Amino acid sequence: MLRIRLRRQGARKQPTYRIVVADQRDARDGRFVEVIGHYNPRTEPAVAYVDEARAFHWLGNGARPSDAVDRIFGWTGTRERFSRLKQGEELAGLLGEAEKAAADRPSPTKTRHDAPASAVRSAKEPKVDTEAEAETESNGSGSAEAALNSEADAGVAAEVDTEAEAETESDGSGSAEAALKSEADTGVAAEVDTESEDKDVIKSA
Repeated sequence: MLRIRLRRQGARKQPTYRIVVADQRDARDGRFVEVIGHYNPRTEPAVAYVDEARAFHWLGNGARPSDAVDRIFGWTGTRERFSRLKQGEELAGLLGEAEKAAADRPSPTKTRHDAPASAVRSAKEPKVDTEAEAETESNGSGSAEAALNSEADAGVAAEVDTEAEAETESDGSGSAEAALKSEADTGVAAEVDTESEDKDVIKSA
């Protein structure tokens, strides 16, 4: 059975298609009987051209369109005109109508889409100085390092002050001990003097 279907062509990731009449047992890109149109889905909007005289011929001889080709026939008007042909309208009038509809349809040739507006930089927009940004970042890192160094120095100074206080406290405890010793020595000397006075009193008596 014959099918009207799409046959892929074009480079990788840049497909375009021919609308062909082929045996349904053949491969998609294999043998075909006749090319009756083309379809380019990469334009905006998509572009399709159908030779409706040959399409009507093959449709009338029992060829079945694939789902994709049936959708294309729908928006080109081929399906509706073929149904009118079967109802008895003249072929010449339908072909003239098909040519006029094809001329009225947009046929863009540009296949690449424009970049979104958010990705396009305005010409008046000032350029960012990357070197200045790098210097600012380096200065910021240097100031951060300086702050860390000053904190470390302050910590060392605090430790030194703590050690000095500890030494002062130890010196103070030593002086207190010396004062206690001197007081004890003074007390012993006073006792010795008292004993000598007692002995002098006994002798005089």
